[in-house]
Amino acid sequence: MPRLRSDGLRMHASRRLRLDRVQDTLSQLRQRIAERFPGSGLYTLAGDLEVVSGDVAEQSAAISRPIVWVWLLVLASVLILGGVIVALVGQVQGSGSATWIDMAQGVDAITSELALLVALVVFLASWQTRIKRRRVVAAVRRLRELAHIVDMLQLTKDPGGIAGVSLPGTAHSPRRDLGPQELARYLDYCSELLSLIAKLAQFYVADFDDPEATEAVTDLEDLTDGLSRKIWQKIMILHQQGQTRIV
Repeated sequence: MPRLRSDGLRMHASRRLRLDRVQDTLSQLRQRIAERFPGSGLYTLAGDLEVVSGDVAEQSAAISRPIVWVWLLVLASVLILGGVIVALVGQVQGSGSATWIDMAQGVDAITSELALLVALVVFLASWQTRIKRRRVVAAVRRLRELAHIVDMLQLTKDPGGIAGVSLPGTAHSPRRDLGPQELARYLDYCSELLSLIAKLAQFYVADFDDPEATEAVTDLEDLTDGLSRKIWQKIMILHQQGQTRIV
């Protein structure tokens, strides 16, 4: 029976998304972009994303850990208010000649201090969650910006121009110097970058169960999925025109 359990744990670990694997994939993608499109904006963006992936490791680890100074505040609050409660209890017990009214007032004071202690602990604990949530949202916002940059890079890549169905270019038209195979590969790289951006965001909530933080990551996934679908529509146009095969 123990053997089955350990096997199950190993299987569970093997299904967990690993940051080092994502970073390796990103590094390989950057090298592939460098080989086909050296010095391009897409290559620069892949390098920026590789730097961000290094930050993800540190940031996600920090988010998964307790914030020490918050819990030190919790401990200090418990000790201070606990001392006040002990003093009040001692005062009530030491009042041998106290009337029942004095006893009731003492009990009421103790109850109030206990309620304050519980409320303070809950507030400080939720404060930690809010701090972590802000960190996740800020990190995801950074990834969203990179996703929009990917979209900007592919925006002017028009498969209709290759097929000759677009209007003639003007003085301010974007350069279209990619052949069909190169354009398809370029668009495919854009789609891969979007996929990796979404995967990097997952690490921020892998060990932080917060609905609002998870929603921010889900919104980013929806964004990258939508942008990727738009890119693949262009790739399919190239394929349907017989200009290239699906990459």
